[in-house]
Amino acid sequence: MSSNLRLILLGTGNPTPRAHRAGQSIAVLTDDAGAVFDLGPGSAMNLFASSIDPLAIDQLFFTHHHFDHMADFGHFVMARWDQGAGAGDALSVYGPPPLRRIAHLLFSPEGVYGPDLQARTRHPLSQRIHQLRGGPMPRTLPTLDIHELEEDETVTSDHWTVTTGPARHVQPYLTSLSYRLETPSASVIISGDTRPLPALVDFARDADVLVHMAMDLQDEIDRWPEIATSCTGAAGAARIAAQANVQRLVLVHLDTTADHPNRQAAMHAEARAEFTGDIILGKDFLEIPVSA
Repeated sequence: MSSNLRLILLGTGNPTPRAHRAGQSIAVLTDDAGAVFDLGPGSAMNLFASSIDPLAIDQLFFTHHHFDHMADFGHFVMARWDQGAGAGDALSVYGPPPLRRIAHLLFSPEGVYGPDLQARTRHPLSQRIHQLRGGPMPRTLPTLDIHELEEDETVTSDHWTVTTGPARHVQPYLTSLSYRLETPSASVIISGDTRPLPALVDFARDADVLVHMAMDLQDEIDRWPEIATSCTGAAGAARIAAQANVQRLVLVHLDTTADHPNRQAAMHAEARAEFTGDIILGKDFLEIPVSA
């Protein structure tokens, strides 16, 4: 298994459109493999604009199916396939139900991209451009290997293992998962969207990095019971990090209020009162050190 991990934030915002914060997305890379967790709006363009080779991404994981976590699913799959000259056809995709139905509605012959896929594989214009990029003929369609996951399942590859864990957000309407990615020498936890969850403490135990939702100051979250039972603020995320004995906490899914420097300082101070390890307020394109 690979051990040299890189973690790059591709999207750190929330559903509110912002030019400087895409929807949620996190890339985890080694020298010979890559995975992306969530693909919120704008995150695919951030990935294409970054140093990441889209063809190095061979696994997608979704924490849940809110649009701010998966709106760029179609964009990423189509662009990676179209530009990949045959090397971007295959992709493994994981997430909670109804992932298989979502993929079918997007990419099947009768789906959203069905006519586009037909045109790009059959029309002479697209065939010629494909060949000019070095692609073989006949041009083939993207092949998605879809895996619907529940809590406490493990995905094993040559590079790492990924285990699903607890998250509580807007159940029963959407199923949410957290993820733990591990190599022999490093571990990364991605909380997805969740309220502060004691079960996540055990799941994140002794991890190198915990990437956790932190919309705002915890007091602002707690003002509204409907929000507090579904989301986490900076102090709540920091308490999970402290109890789990992680080395580094990364705060993401930031509200528009967290764009102000004073609010960012307050969130950092609130988290520092709970957690003595490294604290990073996420921003798009930031690379996070994985080892302490």
